[in-house]
Amino acid sequence: MTLQISEPPCPGDAPDTGELTNEMRISRRRMLRTAAVSLGAIAAGPVAEAIGGARAEAAEYRLPKGFKGDISDLKHVVILMQENRSFDHYLGQLKGVRGHDDKQVLTFQDGTTVFQQRAADGTIVTPAVSTATWSDKHNFYGADEGRWDTWVKDKGDHCMWYYTPDYMPWMYSLASQYTVCDMNFCSLHGPTIPNRYYLMSGTAGGETTNAGQNNYTRTWTTVPEQLQRAGIDWRVYSDNSGNGVGGSLQSGYVGEYGCNVTNSFASFDPRTADPAELEPGTGKVWKANSFVYEGATTPDDDSEANLDAVLRDLIAACEPGAEHPLPEVSWVVMPAAWSEHPGFDTVHGERYMNKVLKTLQSNEDIWNHTLVIITYDENDGKFDHVLPPRPEQGTPGEFAGTTPYGFGPRVPMLLVSPWTRGGYVASEVFDHTSTVKFLETWAAHLGKPFTCPNITPWRRSIAGDLTSAIDFAHPRPGPVVIADPVTGTPPRPPRDRMEPRGLSFHPHATFTEDRRTGTVTASMTLTGGPSGKAVSLQVFPDRYLPFSNTPYTVSAADPRAYTWDTTRTDGRYAFSVYGPDGFLRSFAGEVLPEDASTRHIGLPRVEARLVRGRRPAVRLALHNDGRHPVRYTLRANDYAGGTRKVTVPGGHSTVVDWPTEHGYYDVVLTADTGTGWTQRYAGRVATV
Repeated sequence: MTLQISEPPCPGDAPDTGELTNEMRISRRRMLRTAAVSLGAIAAGPVAEAIGGARAEAAEYRLPKGFKGDISDLKHVVILMQENRSFDHYLGQLKGVRGHDDKQVLTFQDGTTVFQQRAADGTIVTPAVSTATWSDKHNFYGADEGRWDTWVKDKGDHCMWYYTPDYMPWMYSLASQYTVCDMNFCSLHGPTIPNRYYLMSGTAGGETTNAGQNNYTRTWTTVPEQLQRAGIDWRVYSDNSGNGVGGSLQSGYVGEYGCNVTNSFASFDPRTADPAELEPGTGKVWKANSFVYEGATTPDDDSEANLDAVLRDLIAACEPGAEHPLPEVSWVVMPAAWSEHPGFDTVHGERYMNKVLKTLQSNEDIWNHTLVIITYDENDGKFDHVLPPRPEQGTPGEFAGTTPYGFGPRVPMLLVSPWTRGGYVASEVFDHTSTVKFLETWAAHLGKPFTCPNITPWRRSIAGDLTSAIDFAHPRPGPVVIADPVTGTPPRPPRDRMEPRGLSFHPHATFTEDRRTGTVTASMTLTGGPSGKAVSLQVFPDRYLPFSNTPYTVSAADPRAYTWDTTRTDGRYAFSVYGPDGFLRSFAGEVLPEDASTRHIGLPRVEARLVRGRRPAVRLALHNDGRHPVRYTLRANDYAGGTRKVTVPGGHSTVVDWPTEHGYYDVVLTADTGTGWTQRYAGRVATV
């Protein structure tokens, strides 16, 4: 028996109401009862995970035969972008990533956190487990000016639903054995097609909707064209069984769901192409798959025969001695029912991705020298708790009027390769243009450089190029055991928790108080990182001022400062600074006047420094600028440190080195001065 989905396809992210229909409430359990599909797991032979996990890392590492230990070992990049899922929705339960147990999260002024979203009637809605398939509003732009507090009001309480490892054994099995990027965001807070433009060209050209897709009218440069000019072989693999050039190829289990966006660009229009562009193997339009198969018949169901048919070009390319072998760069585009678009069950996406990986693995040389990038175009309105990077007003190329294009919410990204194997989490900020930047980096090493002209300078500075997530010096080739998409139980992961990849940079924010003017200032800096690196930090008042988001782009060359004038808030202040990878600073208290009334009190002041090295630490200099002793309490809100009490006499200082775990820290300081003085330092010290 083959599974038939009763709901209609969702063509090209058609407008949706956010309401659940009965057809969308198909559960995985119901599907398992009605499907008799049995796909084999990715075979491991005798290898399994014998060389996997922490034990292998503890042993002396030897470079495998045939590897040089650098990026030149990479021969193929395969990019597979699925549909419409947020990070929390899919991977929020994965241990060791920034998911549902995150403690460094946005806190609202009423003391609730971003995980506690209010409905229109004021009730609190929190993330909840679900087995339903559903689609939410994913209109541009639904972030309440960066306040991240209207998810339920805008989209309904079902936007907070998420899946568990039991529901998605294949996904969690794959993620736990390779590398997950937990700071990966969609490029635009909006729908599918403009986000796919970012992947294929570095920009959406100012577009924020799916209008006019597949009409061959856009004229800006795409990445495939640049690869062609640089002499780098490439191809788009999609099923073109359809109803004509430019027609809607979105019928269930066949076609490409309108997601082969080369069909939106004039350069790939087969109706106006020169004969050379249609030539098999070399022609640009042929490589883009921008034409319809003649007389092709593909079963429109969820059978193995269908998968063999819609992936036939990829399967043929991976065979030894293939007429058109797998190129250096590939994009794989799925039919609608295999896409994971809400309304279609996730198991179909898992089966499709499993088939792609098995196909690549069928050729050992390909599998051992390929990086597979699995990601999702946008979040479909599914809740994600992490604040995306946000440009400052006036940032060139990043605004539609007064509304920033992005970043949008986090979406899953998994890196599957010999250089990302072992259960790692990479926490540098990425977006869809990071894949483009990685291709640039790799092309430069190949001696075939190109630079995508469409990525804005701001986006280039914020989003990394994926290399911090990849360890080319320590490849671990060979297959691993992955849970069967339908019936399998996940094998034991190589680690109990995902291991963090190190970073070469860290943001910091320090606090100063000017009692003479009544102002307090947070000075924001960035240390380390590649040339031009920047981070997006966002300041929110915690009390006394309206709740709002003030973004700052901070780089080593351009430190920034946020100043609060307490003369307008009765001498009091309370604000927090949020950033990527758990970065958080909170400062609250009261600025006391410089007069006789404060001459004999204790005055706390802290200088914080991030110390790199073998034992990264946060060095806290606890000062007392007054005459009365100050009793500090230091408490670990997360990670290492426990609780410490330190008394500092008037006019004295004490230095405390606060410990970290893998460079991570989260410490809350209070003082017994009766002024509400508190400070919090959370984030990660650079470890590379």
